[in-house]
Amino acid sequence: MNEPIKKRLIKKHGQLPKWAEDFSIESSTDNNVSRRDFIRFLGLVSFGLFMGTAGVFVRSLFEQAQAPSMEDKIAGLNEIAVGESRSFMIPGKREPGIMVRLGDDRYVAYGQKCTHLQCPVLWSKEENKLVCPCHNGAFAVEDGHVLYGPPERPLPQLELAVKHDGIYFVGVKSGNLV
Repeated sequence: MNEPIKKRLIKKHGQLPKWAEDFSIESSTDNNVSRRDFIRFLGLVSFGLFMGTAGVFVRSLFEQAQAPSMEDKIAGLNEIAVGESRSFMIPGKREPGIMVRLGDDRYVAYGQKCTHLQCPVLWSKEENKLVCPCHNGAFAVEDGHVLYGPPERPLPQLELAVKHDGIYFVGVKSGNLV
C-alpha cells in the first residue's frame, strides 16, 4: 500500500485497519489463491454436498420400506363426537392425517397436507368441508375432491377399519401422501 493512502487511513482510524491489510490494493502484497487450491476446495465442498444428499436419499429409502405390519389403532370409538375431527400421525408414514366422524358408524380420514403447498388442512364443521387456510382452498369431506381454490388434486384418502374397541388405520385407499 502506498504511503499517502496508508497515512490517510491511519489519520482517519487512528491505526491501520485490519481490512486494509487483508484486502490490499497492491497486487504485490495480495495473497492470491492458486487454481490448484481453488479446485481442491471446490472438490471438497462438492463431495460434502454429494454425501449429504446421498445420506438423505438412503434414509428416505429405509423410511419408505417401513410399513405398518398390521392395523394400528388411532382412536377409541367414543373419543370423537359426531361432526368433530381429530388429527393423528399416520402409522409408519410420519405424516399427519385428519379423521372426521360423519355419523354414528361413519368415519373418513385423509392426509392432512394440502395438495397445493402442503399447508395443514382443517375441518370446518360449520361449512361441512375440509379447508386449507393458506390459500383459501377447500375439499369435500365425503371423498376429498377439490371444491375450490388452487389445489388441483384431491386429498389422499386413508382406509379405516371400525372395530368393537376402536378405529384402526389400515392403509392408503387412494392418492399419494404428499
